[in-house]
Amino acid sequence: MTKAIREQAIEPLPKRIRPEGVRVTRLGSFTYIPKPAACDDTVHGILANGGLSVPLDVTEKDLQELMHSLSVLEVGLSRRWAELEL
Repeated sequence: MTKAIREQAIEPLPKRIRPEGVRVTRLGSFTYIPKPAACDDTVHGILANGGLSVPLDVTEKDLQELMHSLSVLEVGLSRRWAELEL
């Protein structure tokens, strides 16, 4: 990715207040901020890193599905781990 393309894709992180019910999640060195449920389809979640953000206008649904699957796996593994410790 060239510097010019990267500059087009990465925007300064907007100063906004996190709405109630939005779960901000760390993904490695990035922070995922999902779109608020009450917003229309023109608002998208973002991945933020170091004060810069990447809007997820195309991939947000896929990222949410991945995070949900990982959450389900985590719950199952935690339950099994607790059963082994008994």
